Amino acid sequence: MRQTMNQVLTSLYAVAMIVFLVLAFGLVLTQAAGLFFGQGQWIAGASEALLRPAIITAVVAGLFGFAVFNVRGTSEKEQD
Repeated sequence: MRQTMNQVLTSLYAVAMIVFLVLAFGLVLTQAAGLFFGQGQWIAGASEALLRPAIITAVVAGLFGFAVFNVRGTSEKEQD
């Protein structure tokens, strides 16, 4: 049971991290392009559209990471 939970949570953690990184890179790259091309509306639009989803997925990824850490537990070697 613990191994199955570990596999499921690890997969969910990986997916959440990928989604977070895509959103965060999209936000930063769009804002950088807005700075480069002098388009203030790109900067504001990227922040309005991507900031909140990026923060939410970061929180979800953190919770999944915490769950993975707790499901794995400690091995017998670590307890000695």
